Amino acid sequence: MKRSLATLIVFALCTALVRADVTLVQTTTVEGGLAAMSGGSMSPKTTTRIKGKKSRTDIDVPNMNVVTITDLAAKQVTILRPDQKTATVVTPEVPTAGTGAPAGTVSPAVAEAANAIASSIKATGKSQTIDGIKCDEYTFATSVNLSEMTGSRMPPEAAAVMQDVKLNMEGSMWIAKDVPGAAEFIAFQKAAAASDMSSIIAGATGVRVPGMDRVMKAIAGTDGMAYLTEMTVTAEGTGQVADMMRSMGPMKITTRTTSVNTDSVADDIFTVPADYKVIKQ
Repeated sequence: MKRSLATLIVFALCTALVRADVTLVQTTTVEGGLAAMSGGSMSPKTTTRIKGKKSRTDIDVPNMNVVTITDLAAKQVTILRPDQKTATVVTPEVPTAGTGAPAGTVSPAVAEAANAIASSIKATGKSQTIDGIKCDEYTFATSVNLSEMTGSRMPPEAAAVMQDVKLNMEGSMWIAKDVPGAAEFIAFQKAAAASDMSSIIAGATGVRVPGMDRVMKAIAGTDGMAYLTEMTVTAEGTGQVADMMRSMGPMKITTRTTSVNTDSVADDIFTVPADYKVIKQ
């Protein structure tokens, strides 16, 4: 369940990248691989409402509803659990004494990986019309060590077991540029990628979804809105963890935008309900 929640929250971040009042509705299907641990597949529906530099994303799956409120200016994410009436507020981690690294700073290794996927994105020259919207195809590929998924919160012995396991991601994005809200989407998407908000999301759950922050940064370079994303994740390496993941087979993630509109969004949807317990991390 923890990994499933982390997956949903990072998808929320990836769909919450617009600047003016915009509402996006997207469906995501996760099949095979790690999804088998959640019963075989997941098909969350996300509704993202944006106003200024704030976003609210409602993620609905059977038996669970999660709400994430992202404040890009304040660099914080609030995760609402209606079933528990809790609001978990997550901000950048304070750097370890003596490191000299400012909060939210990306490590050289992660920065290099982000640049690698950005440089791997290529326009194929292919186009198709999706729900009446012209979209251009881009392909991408990246990889990540499994030990990166949980960051500093992973016990050293667990990190040691996973350090030789690598997850490979490759797929395609169909990018729309002529769609309502696209200009605002592009401008905020670049700001969000530069702010490294994905690292804050990872800190909220204690689990990093492999490579999703890199995909977010990569999308920022396409100057468009990802209307359809199809991605396959495979595992390689040695040891029991790698063998287990390979035995589950590839994981396929498909995210499709079903509607976009620019209606006004109310301010009060970005506030924490008065009867919720606030937990700060």
